[in-house]
Amino acid sequence: MKKIFEYTSLAVLMTLPYLLVMIDNKIFENEVGKYSITAITHTLFLAIDIILLCKIKQESDLNHGLYLIIGLFTAMLIRENREVIRDLFNHHLKWYIPAILFSLYFSYKALSEGVRKPFVALREMHMNGYYNYIICGLLIVLVWSRLIGNRFVYQDVSYIDYSEGLKNTVEEPTQSLGYLIIMFGLVMILKTKRQAGRQPSLTQENH
Repeated sequence: MKKIFEYTSLAVLMTLPYLLVMIDNKIFENEVGKYSITAITHTLFLAIDIILLCKIKQESDLNHGLYLIIGLFTAMLIRENREVIRDLFNHHLKWYIPAILFSLYFSYKALSEGVRKPFVALREMHMNGYYNYIICGLLIVLVWSRLIGNRFVYQDVSYIDYSEGLKNTVEEPTQSLGYLIIMFGLVMILKTKRQAGRQPSLTQENH
């Protein structure tokens, strides 16, 4: 029953990107642009993912591996807001500069006690099956959303009038889906860690 509940919860969660893109197109008619609800929730979902990773880091001994993941997600968050950064700094700051700086900082934290530790930590993470949701979500965001949002997919279909709005309607909610799957995995990781922490040890049971 527990797994059925988890899969049902995930299925319900997966409808959210569809609803958001429908609101953007039907109500606001913004063609899912950079200030659309869908685009704004990318920032929200990524920020929540980073917060959850930091909470897991506080309750885990796999810090060196988690620093690498947090660094990657922080760089992704900055990239998602590249237009905002460009507008805020009047085109004087390139988005990739803070992304590189944060990546270097978290890489330094991960490697501060040697190269081996973060990779051992990443290997140990996979002992918890919920980490697979993070990998799946990342593949959807970094690979599948780029492929399905590529204009060449639609330009060869004669009866479709390709537009940026069509591309965004397909690509942006796909990214949202990836971020939500990652979020689901992180919540489940945090939940299982806390449940494990509440279980009495053998020593406590003997007393």
